[in-house]
Amino acid sequence: MARATWLGVVLAAVSGCQPKVVNYSLSVVTSGCASANPFQGVQFLRIRVTGEGMAAPLEVVVPAGERMATLPELPPGPNRVIEVRAYDGEPSGAGQVVSIGRTLPFTVPDVVPEMMAEADLTKRVFLRRVNAWSGAVAATDPTTCQAMRIARAGHTATLLGNGKVFIAGGFNFPAGIPNRVALSEAEVFDPSTGAFSKVQDLSFRTAQGVVKVTKAFHTANLLRNGQVVLWGGENYQVSMGVNVVSPTSQVIVYDPERDAYGATQRQMPAPIPRSQHRAVVDRNGKLLVIGGLRFNTSGSLPRLVPVAEVEWFDPDVQPQVPQVIPNVMAPRVDGSATSVQQGEFVAAAGGTDGTALRTDVQFFKWNGRAYELQTLANPPRLADPGRRAAAAVPFREGNDMLMLGGYGDAAAVRPVGSFEVIRAGVATVASGALTGSRGESCAVTLDDGTVLVIGGRTADVNGAMVRSDSSTVSVRVDASGGTTAAPGPPLMRGRYLHTCTLLADGSVLVTGGLDETPANTRGDVLADAWIYTPAPRD
Repeated sequence: MARATWLGVVLAAVSGCQPKVVNYSLSVVTSGCASANPFQGVQFLRIRVTGEGMAAPLEVVVPAGERMATLPELPPGPNRVIEVRAYDGEPSGAGQVVSIGRTLPFTVPDVVPEMMAEADLTKRVFLRRVNAWSGAVAATDPTTCQAMRIARAGHTATLLGNGKVFIAGGFNFPAGIPNRVALSEAEVFDPSTGAFSKVQDLSFRTAQGVVKVTKAFHTANLLRNGQVVLWGGENYQVSMGVNVVSPTSQVIVYDPERDAYGATQRQMPAPIPRSQHRAVVDRNGKLLVIGGLRFNTSGSLPRLVPVAEVEWFDPDVQPQVPQVIPNVMAPRVDGSATSVQQGEFVAAAGGTDGTALRTDVQFFKWNGRAYELQTLANPPRLADPGRRAAAAVPFREGNDMLMLGGYGDAAAVRPVGSFEVIRAGVATVASGALTGSRGESCAVTLDDGTVLVIGGRTADVNGAMVRSDSSTVSVRVDASGGTTAAPGPPLMRGRYLHTCTLLADGSVLVTGGLDETPANTRGDVLADAWIYTPAPRD
């Protein structure tokens, strides 16, 4: 049976000329799925409210058996968050945090309307064990693990401005079909309810009507206006019983407020098909797109070749049309790209040019009108022989680029067991050892600056016995200023081609992916969803 603790939060506010008291209620979901029990051993709950303009949190500590607590008057203001910490003993004594949960940020109005919707007055927290993986659960069924509405790998998961996660595209193997099928289905995960719900399929409108779009290995980036731009990707055709990859040039923009899509149009130069590329938004809100695969238009083998052109997109200019950086060729397949110097530059590194691994690092900067490739006298370089399919994130408060794992061969699955830090400010590269070797993992930077590397693809010996990995690694800056790595809690099941998304409450959502084993080389496409909750640092 689901257990819930109800917190009565009393707010005195002004409506017109008369004071008005409004009661907020908080539902704390204390059950879990897959044998996880976030309330096991809990003795006390510490409930506190933080937000902009608050000099100190509002706090109350209650025994775990209590079903009602009252906080002092909740001040008006934006970004109010109610946090619940569960302790195994007295919080002011030897008690340790064993579970934690937070609401999405909300605004307490200065003037309370005559009527406030029940949804605005009712807040919810899902308690989850700290430093552990928990299955996503819904408030309506908190003992059953939730899953995406459709199994998918090679998809995208984008955190929206409202705290929900927009999940789009990818591929799977439908029943009875042995080959990959690209998907048009899209859905959202709502952390406030724990549920997945369907949204409009990927599509765009023409004079003849609405056309559905299927794509895998595309990119999806949140723009400052709250919309999501989905760039390129690939479809599949079947020839001689095998999948044939077909990169696409479609660029569509999703508006979550309208649950609708728009398409960009470009005539000259011709749209560029690309798949398995990288796309980064800088601090100006401009989007840089680099690398990937396209058709070989020369007519000679191979069928697919690296994309050399670098494109950019300015959402603030109408019409919204992708542009190409002139006279810049940067072919990178399986390369990495992130923002650096707190978003002033976009760095691109690693990957292969189609023949050999690349070790060079390139920096791009928005000059107020367009992106430019920066010229450095002594640009940094990765260690030989280079790496491809590495996870990459901004590091050290967004100043540097951290590349993790990858493959040390231009074609074979030969996992790398190290990381490299590109120090953008001084144009140098430092390296260190990971725990375990992997490529095609995903990584996310937690609120305290720690980087969590999740899953991936590995091989036992020199590319033999390829399989999905379930392990995780925690990478952080140590006391001496260096970078160290330590093993983290493993996932319930190995996977690569999955997504990992930092949620508004500081936890990490992992969805889907491909579970490949030596006995099942095609792999199983997954629909499951797991949430990692880091322990609080304060």
